[in-house]
Amino acid sequence: MHRAVTVGGTGLPDLPTYLPREHDRALAEMLTAKRTAMVVLTGESSTGKTRALYEAIAAELGTWPLLYPRTAEDLLHLLANGVEPGTVLWLNETQNHLLDTHGERAAAALRTLLKLPGPFIVVGTLWPQYWSTLTGPNQPQARNLLHHRVTRIRVAKRFTTAQMATAPTDPRLAKALATAHDGEVVQAIAGGTAVVERYEHPDTPEDRYATAILTAALDARRLGHHALLTTALLTAAAPDYLADDDRVDAPETWFEIGLKTATATRLGVAALIPKRLHRGVGPPDGYHLHDYLDQHGRFTRRRALTPDSLWDALMAHAHDPEDRFRLARSAYHRLRYRHADPLYRTATATGSTTTAVRMMSVLIAHGRVDEVRELLDREPPHIRTHETAEVLQRPWLPHRQMFLDLLEDRGSWADLSPADKLAVAASPHDAGGVLWQSSNGRWQRLADVLADSGRWDEALDIVRAEPASWASAWLAERFAAAGNVDRLRQLAATDIPEAIANLAAHTLATDDQADAEAVVSDLVKAGHPPTDRLLAALVDRGEDELAIKLVTGATAAEALSKSKDERAGGIRFLRGSVFPKFVEWRVGQRQEQLANLFADKGRWSEALMLVKGKPWAQEWIPKRLALAGNLNALRELADTGLDHAGRELAALLAEHGRHGELLDRTRKGDEHCGQRLVALAHEGKVPNGEQLLAEGL
Repeated sequence: MHRAVTVGGTGLPDLPTYLPREHDRALAEMLTAKRTAMVVLTGESSTGKTRALYEAIAAELGTWPLLYPRTAEDLLHLLANGVEPGTVLWLNETQNHLLDTHGERAAAALRTLLKLPGPFIVVGTLWPQYWSTLTGPNQPQARNLLHHRVTRIRVAKRFTTAQMATAPTDPRLAKALATAHDGEVVQAIAGGTAVVERYEHPDTPEDRYATAILTAALDARRLGHHALLTTALLTAAAPDYLADDDRVDAPETWFEIGLKTATATRLGVAALIPKRLHRGVGPPDGYHLHDYLDQHGRFTRRRALTPDSLWDALMAHAHDPEDRFRLARSAYHRLRYRHADPLYRTATATGSTTTAVRMMSVLIAHGRVDEVRELLDREPPHIRTHETAEVLQRPWLPHRQMFLDLLEDRGSWADLSPADKLAVAASPHDAGGVLWQSSNGRWQRLADVLADSGRWDEALDIVRAEPASWASAWLAERFAAAGNVDRLRQLAATDIPEAIANLAAHTLATDDQADAEAVVSDLVKAGHPPTDRLLAALVDRGEDELAIKLVTGATAAEALSKSKDERAGGIRFLRGSVFPKFVEWRVGQRQEQLANLFADKGRWSEALMLVKGKPWAQEWIPKRLALAGNLNALRELADTGLDHAGRELAALLAEHGRHGELLDRTRKGDEHCGQRLVALAHEGKVPNGEQLLAEGL
């Protein structure tokens, strides 16, 4: 919790008067039930997340013991020793528990805890950008935890007009209500808005010196330096942040003057907060940024250039292995190899095995064969992670086959199933995509690889040998693609849903008199899922409403029918949060299929109607913009920080040969542009490409 601003008068309690808001009611309902649950409050800095948890726990669970682990290691230690039922587990700033080296293990351990007889209450707080990171493709355990076991409660950034009209007796709250800009009351009472105002508008030389130091601190934080910011680091980093005029004849003590200004409190709040970790009394060991200023800087300086003085200071004064790993990754994003290589080597030499494993995907993405070989020589061979999987699936990855061969030679594939190994033999080009899927997914993808290469007998051998649910659907699609209606009818007669849907698609496509509404009604009643072919047939006939009905109506019945076979966990499945989230996912999957059909036909109004407000829209819209070649719209989305847009923009810039823009965006930290630039250099398509690969930018 942030220290509140001070005003005239004494005798005030430490905490200002609390004004409940909408999120407080939702939180109270969760805690009042006293059932096992994990709830995470998400909102920007200084919006009242921690205070809301404090008030709710004090009111509803005041007699329960509370555990407060600060790191993932602390959390894993607690869970390994056992947590008593009737305990509150408070994970303040939950990214500290789920994003570090042990974050994935911690997420898995929390999922296990939430399945045990309880009750256990786990609470946490996250900035929205951390929620997005943790639910992204590179954090599978955290993603599953947050999507399937966590109730997310959003905390509004602003007070409503009615809440602003409150007449409090606490003078601090009264002042915040009177002076808050655009309803940002909590930010005002925490001093965040005043700190940002002073940082953005320095009036005196002293303030400008402070702004230079604070900007260096902001950049260090966003690049990955999470430890305390030491005086030595800031002294070395700050000079290049001074304005041109201030570098002329600045006093020798300019840094000391700026540091004193940055750490000075106004209304009880400072931009740079001194911290001492060593025992006893003495000078600060380092400084911590006011986190409202930190968040402000992450947004406003997201694509700002970072000077050499900062990188040199980080190399000399960042000692934590996790920090050096994050900094190395940021340096590689900018192709700053002269800084990235030393940072990564010390990070992997002094950090955990997990740090080395996470570094592997970064090195592969940049085509650094020698560095990957060096790392494999020093670390255990089993380095498969989701990040590495995603990188190896890129067909444009430099030295892709060399990396696959190298990993196989070093035993990294030692635990592969026969399907995996056959996939490599069947099609090395597709190996990366096959090796990282689930067990069923690997067999299905292997059958696809074999069938597409004309090896039908081997593909069918796999289908016959595998009792998995995908086999029938796979045959239904293959028969339909081949136009083999007789075999499709035979399969449909055995009540295979995908065969029935594809047969219905064939009927609608070939018989103008077929009753589309009756076909759809029968499928919805039976709970059969639509296929792409059926949706396409409906759209071709102009039956948009029926297509929309099918994607929203069939999935609930489909999910129910599947869940009935889950005898042991059926009741929990239907009553808990898993079932509605499963239905939501299936509906979204079908809606996305239909939106693609509409967009392919240029029917954007219908497509956007389906897309609006959907969680998958963040990926779908950039993909469609890229297909349309809309660089301007992609730039706008990418510049807001949307990762999917950045990925598609980089691909389009590379395709159009926009090397200058790729270079500019890479210098500013766009990892997707940097990786595309490296790939183009390996292909000889970038001026001075050999020098770029050897020395970086």
